Amino acid sequence: MLIVLVVGAGAAAGYGLRELAARTSGGPLGTAAAPPATTTTAGAGDAGPPAVKLAADVAADPEGAEVQTLLQRHFDAINNGNYEVWQTTVTRQRAAAFPKQKWLDQYRTTTDGTILVQRIEPTTSGSVVLISFTSTQDRALAPDQQSACLRWRVGYPVVTERDQLRLGPSEPATSQYTAC
Repeated sequence: MLIVLVVGAGAAAGYGLRELAARTSGGPLGTAAAPPATTTTAGAGDAGPPAVKLAADVAADPEGAEVQTLLQRHFDAINNGNYEVWQTTVTRQRAAAFPKQKWLDQYRTTTDGTILVQRIEPTTSGSVVLISFTSTQDRALAPDQQSACLRWRVGYPVVTERDQLRLGPSEPATSQYTAC
């Protein structure tokens, strides 16, 4: 009986490490857990509440509160069209990819809400934060150029830069969306 438990635990740990390695090396985003039943979800055309929520296990993570604060500033900056605040939430590399006018053009009609931090995965350079959220925008500015409302699942690298946590650019393989 003990051998069966040890072998089963080892297999589960190996699977978890393999999945983590795939995520942190640019592999596809794993299936995210469903939001808790108490989370309000957005309907078609409505991004939902702008508050960043944490899944139960993320709330217990030592980095959880700091990640929540970072993401709240990040999404508030997008929702308020505040490029200067947004820049304080991202790495230099990510900010360089989005000069102010490009950022304003891309996000001018965007509203994000129903934001849930589903997981924080440690990596060798920081961590990866797996989040889901709903975004509404002008159809022409949507990635598919037709959806006014999208439900996203994204993995953002989180690193320490300038003595603060910052969001790095997400890999295309870790950014998935579906129309609302």
